[in-house]
Amino acid sequence: MAGRGRLSRERIVEAALALLDRDGEKGFSMRKLAAELGVDPMALYHYHASRKALMQDVLSTLMAQCDLPEPGADWRQELRGLCNSLRRLARRHPGAFRVYELYEEWIPAEHRLHEAFHATLRRAGLSGPDVVRAVRLLLTYTEAFAVDEISGWLEPFDPSDREAFVQSLSDGDYPVMNSLLDEIGRSDTDADFEFGLDVLIRGIEARIG
Repeated sequence: MAGRGRLSRERIVEAALALLDRDGEKGFSMRKLAAELGVDPMALYHYHASRKALMQDVLSTLMAQCDLPEPGADWRQELRGLCNSLRRLARRHPGAFRVYELYEEWIPAEHRLHEAFHATLRRAGLSGPDVVRAVRLLLTYTEAFAVDEISGWLEPFDPSDREAFVQSLSDGDYPVMNSLLDEIGRSDTDADFEFGLDVLIRGIEARIG
């Protein structure tokens, strides 16, 4: 095919990243990627020996795009910056981020993000064990929130959602939830995310104190 001469490792990775974001992992295949690039599927294997090798490159490129804030005087703001950078990355590349969440092998490019988390909390004054626990907690919260967000699970109720939820409450005694229906059905993901970070950071502050 004509596209063969224009092929490169970088171009394949860029196209794979775009295809994952558009169609998701289930809609991704080497054959479909080759069609997007206008080449024979076998041409891809000249640059990546397998789909797994390609995914490693794609996820390395993904994590390299996570912006890290400059270290500053306020460790709290650094943590917020790191968590928000990871969340923005998920929103920018939703399909590839889902693959990242399920990927079982270490990606060297993610170590720079993890190092920044560990270094920030170390400077904040946490003990070694607490640094590790806090990083795990912050990453778990941020990644889980981001996946829920890009999956559409945090969207506010539409009328049919609200009706179904109200109906689901009708078989039991849930007075508090019924009193909070408007709040439960409303969604402000930015405010929700910051609320969670506030809770986590205040808990970390208490450990330091």
